[in-house]
Amino acid sequence: MKNRFWKFTIKILVYAIISLFLGGLTTLLLAYGYYKLFDNALVRIEVLWLVSVAEGIFSPGWCLVYITVTLLFAVVLMWVFTRRTTKRMDGILTAVSQMREGSYRVLLPNEYKDSLGQIEQGINALAVQVQDSQGESKEVEQAKNDFIINIAHDLRTPLTSIIGYLAFISEKQLDSELSAKYATIAFEKSKQLENLVESLFDVANFAMDTITVNKKEINLAKFLCQKQDELYPQLNDAGMEIRLNIDKAIPTIQADGDLMARAFDNLIGNAIRYAKEGKYIDIETTKDDKNIYISFITHANPIPSSELENIFDKLYRLEKSRASRTGGAGLGLPISRRIVELHGGTLTARQTADGTAFDICLPK
Repeated sequence: MKNRFWKFTIKILVYAIISLFLGGLTTLLLAYGYYKLFDNALVRIEVLWLVSVAEGIFSPGWCLVYITVTLLFAVVLMWVFTRRTTKRMDGILTAVSQMREGSYRVLLPNEYKDSLGQIEQGINALAVQVQDSQGESKEVEQAKNDFIINIAHDLRTPLTSIIGYLAFISEKQLDSELSAKYATIAFEKSKQLENLVESLFDVANFAMDTITVNKKEINLAKFLCQKQDELYPQLNDAGMEIRLNIDKAIPTIQADGDLMARAFDNLIGNAIRYAKEGKYIDIETTKDDKNIYISFITHANPIPSSELENIFDKLYRLEKSRASRTGGAGLGLPISRRIVELHGGTLTARQTADGTAFDICLPK
């Protein structure tokens, strides 16, 4: 870097001397031309004075002094004004070398607003961006590993039960009543395993955007009443009831009925699974000029505020032991959110006084 800098400095000095020489010569030529065009005593005196000055300056002795002083003066100026630039360029080259070797903890001073300052700012921004990308990559890799581990656990748990009960039936001499009991348990675990596999396919399809949304006009009030009737057996078993508070002024919504039904089923099923102590699931609808809002509100086991966003992560569960008992795989909420997003809306959660509310916002 320094060798290049001094070569560049010498080149600039040569150009400066040539420019000064050409500038003086041009001045004499202009004066002489002016003298020829306007021949008068005043012009003659000025031209003769310039010629005498030029003869003195361009004499061998004065030329040597002139060049020497110019060189010294130029060297001092160049050293003063470029010392800082050289240090900054060295710092930039060092930072680039560090980044090339994989070290992105560089921070160049960028208090100057010149071109080098813009380069320093760019290198700092690039280093921060790469650091952030590396951090995100590690988080994604960790999330992927956690996802695989959790899926393996969730698949193995019912599968182990199925194998165990079927082994009892096939290897031991059991009476018909006990065999039927074990077969029923194995069947229930098989259904749980089937639901988990189907949910995994759903997550994969939604992640790859391979789901087609066929929107039609849906009467929201009738749609919610239908869901209430369809889910009555599960609600009755859990000792729960849906209370509808529907705004009659809400128009029909444009939605894919099958997909939206799955989203509603997941939200209601989640409420039955984890908030049955509250006995009620309130479903409320409101609207404004642009959006329609649908809220599913429970009245037991409120989710902590710090966990409200995490519950939409795949396989995330607040209470893993309870989720295992109830059959929850932690995939219902991520699927519901993705369905709502495919309709151009949002699904969020908030804490209420005695429970949790899941709010759907859909554009009109």
